[in-house]
Amino acid sequence: MKPLALDGQRGEDGWASGDPKPSRGRPTFQGLFNGAVCVAFVLLIFACAGLFCRVTQMERELQELHRAFTPLSDGAKAAGTPTVSPPDGPAHLPQQNNNNRQVHNVRKRDAEGPTEAPRKRRHKKDKGDRKGKKKCPKNCKGKKGDAGPPGERGPPGPAGNFTSTFAHFKSSGGRAELETDTLNNWILADWANEEGFPVASSGQITVEKPGIYFIYSQIVFYEKHHLLSYQVCVDGSPFLTCNESVENATSDVTGRYKTCYVAGLAPLQAGAKIEVRLPENMFALLFHDTTYLGLIKVADLPSA
Repeated sequence: MKPLALDGQRGEDGWASGDPKPSRGRPTFQGLFNGAVCVAFVLLIFACAGLFCRVTQMERELQELHRAFTPLSDGAKAAGTPTVSPPDGPAHLPQQNNNNRQVHNVRKRDAEGPTEAPRKRRHKKDKGDRKGKKKCPKNCKGKKGDAGPPGERGPPGPAGNFTSTFAHFKSSGGRAELETDTLNNWILADWANEEGFPVASSGQITVEKPGIYFIYSQIVFYEKHHLLSYQVCVDGSPFLTCNESVENATSDVTGRYKTCYVAGLAPLQAGAKIEVRLPENMFALLFHDTTYLGLIKVADLPSA
């Protein structure tokens, strides 16, 4: 029989009679946690070692590739191979198959001796990218776009060599009966002192400078005829014609006043003759403000 342990005394198994004995069949939570930490630490050590080995292998392969693409001199091989740091990111790493092939080529070249530097290979364009795309013909253009806003107005250009010339002729004689078919009492106005328009005794005016002229003429008639008419002729041919009718003209009426005005543009050569023709035995008011004739050069003749 085993002696009973009193309070505060330990028995043969090392535990006091009052202390609770731990169960030997179930592991505690503290034990499981410590075991998991140990396993994780071991796995982390193995992962770091594998990563270090992989980085070392990649660095060695990149150095061999660099030496393979470095041109060698005819006398000897390159003295040394510079250390090339691998680029950042997995996207820049070469493929494994290409690396093995390049390493094999380098070893073969070292065994054969120095040779010419390898030529760079040209990458062919992927034909698949061009499928479905039409080839643009030579000098092809797209659709025309919209017109842009108007630009600023430029500075005025230099003045041309055009020189204007003019003449204004007034009549004299008062109210008189015209005895000839050509009006021949022209007097050049004092303010129109331009030369180049000589007047003949017959009433013809000569144009000495060629150009495009604005011709105007007016006659104030005092007549009782139903129809009043006169013409401005250029070189003997009618160019401008004015027709007016007198209203309520009777035999007991001495006459009525009627104004007839006409104007137009005419291309005139040097030496052209201008004259005013009207029927004979016509009464007109031959004053400077009632009957007159004028010419103004507005432009040069267009070149042939």
